[in-house]
Amino acid sequence: MIKGEIVELVPEAQEILATWTLKTALMCQVMLPQTQPNLPAGLFTDLYRDRQPAEEMKVFCGYMMPPQYLNGLSPMENRSVPRTIRDRGADGQVYEARVTVVTIRIGYAVVQVVSVGPKGLRYELGFEGAYVEPLWPVRKTFSWPPRALKTLKDFNALADPLRQVRGSLLA
Repeated sequence: MIKGEIVELVPEAQEILATWTLKTALMCQVMLPQTQPNLPAGLFTDLYRDRQPAEEMKVFCGYMMPPQYLNGLSPMENRSVPRTIRDRGADGQVYEARVTVVTIRIGYAVVQVVSVGPKGLRYELGFEGAYVEPLWPVRKTFSWPPRALKTLKDFNALADPLRQVRGSLLA
């Protein structure tokens, strides 16, 4: 995927890639200068215990030509976008949700983890099938790459999907 080659992602490979994406997102958080981590520290413990992403997470994969910068191709990019959202559920109760989207591009491969809290929160983002394919929760075998992200603007919209969300985040 990093080299841009076509691959078939069977369910077992999807779980492995989703778990690797979460682990890598957590490691990127450790390297970022910040007063408060974008992803809660408890996710390290959960990953160690469960060996897979949490039920509340979604993990996606996409494809993008490496962008050209002044010094040439960029081999890797990492974006982390934390948000706090207040929303009203179907029962009328107001919820405060923590949402962090971590998007990593390595070569041609784009992987993204969406982490929400509190535990048990169900949500939809609605961009599956456009420029990304879901990895987690695992589904049937599919062929990668999906349609390519063509511009940095497309990548920015993917890296901050909550900016595009209209209506309720809660399902």
